[in-house]
Amino acid sequence: MTTINRRDERGSAMQKVTWISTAVDLLLSVLKLVVGFLVRSPALIADGIHSLSDLLTDFLVLIINKVAHSEPDEDHPYGHARFETLGTVILGIVLTAVGIGLAWDNIIRLLAGDAPSNPSIWAIGVAAVSLVAKELLFRYGMRWAKKLNSALLEANAWHSRSDAWSSLVVLIGVVATWFGYGWIESWAALIVAVLIGKMGIELGWNALQDLADRAIPQDIQNRIRQEIKAVPGVDNVHHLRTRLMGNEIFIDVHIQVGNFISVSEGHQIGDYVIARLRRNFPDLTDITLHVDPEDDAAIERPGMAPLRPDIMSAMDKYPALSDHQRMQIHYRRQRARLELYFVDAPATDCIREREQALQELDWLEDIELYQSARR
Repeated sequence: MTTINRRDERGSAMQKVTWISTAVDLLLSVLKLVVGFLVRSPALIADGIHSLSDLLTDFLVLIINKVAHSEPDEDHPYGHARFETLGTVILGIVLTAVGIGLAWDNIIRLLAGDAPSNPSIWAIGVAAVSLVAKELLFRYGMRWAKKLNSALLEANAWHSRSDAWSSLVVLIGVVATWFGYGWIESWAALIVAVLIGKMGIELGWNALQDLADRAIPQDIQNRIRQEIKAVPGVDNVHHLRTRLMGNEIFIDVHIQVGNFISVSEGHQIGDYVIARLRRNFPDLTDITLHVDPEDDAAIERPGMAPLRPDIMSAMDKYPALSDHQRMQIHYRRQRARLELYFVDAPATDCIREREQALQELDWLEDIELYQSARR
């Protein structure tokens, strides 16, 4: 199934799905409450009130979706995707509360030995219509939740499924009561309450993990490593860190390239890595790439090798070496390797001072002497 990833298209699609859900919930709520009061069915009235809770969560989804798909601003440079995760937490809490409330109500009913009133054929018909409509709404919502990779839509779809189960309980109850088995309604409702509460806890807990910067699944991380290593010039991959913000993935990764290549070549390799990742992982929103000449994850750092200004100052002590035309510096394990280029072939003084510098400068790994190519 094709996934929609552009922020504006995704937001519009989520709004459309939620508005359809809102319209259906509104119609069902009115239908259940009107018929429930007309035929005096307490079970149908309670189911209508339950549908009203769906309306509240639909409006919550609409508001949060609008905020979550807002463009990044000065206060939120990484965007607002976490609001979608926050909305999922809230919906998980709502589902849990609905499950607890439904369980409590039916436990009290069972302990008291109360049986629901005899329903009418109208109550049976409305419960059946509600069951079919909410199940279709659940399947519609889940289809788009997977297409849009939206935990928020998934949570709202499961809320629709909870209402479908509630309607099923009402239908079973009114039909069973019609045949003289009114106690079945309370036991069925209790089972559904447990399932709703379990679903709410799972959705809320998973969303909380995302708020705490939970990493993406390990198999996707392995695929990311493989794609990076497939880029020519990448010797190794380390320090890969990932986190989720809504449906968006943020990664921070170090790549190791050749120790003696130029900065521009290393940067070009990094650009190819980013382009390949974006092509193969459309949900990657932000990629922070570090280009390393060595595996810095395995390096003990007793000290820092000097930068160019300090190296040039140290070379002032060696007049023959200081007479170079150009100096190239390479670093490895916090030691410096120098390439010195001279107009003429390096003289004996250069060779002597090279040996002296290697003995006196502990941060110096080697000095290579070259004659610049004449034009």
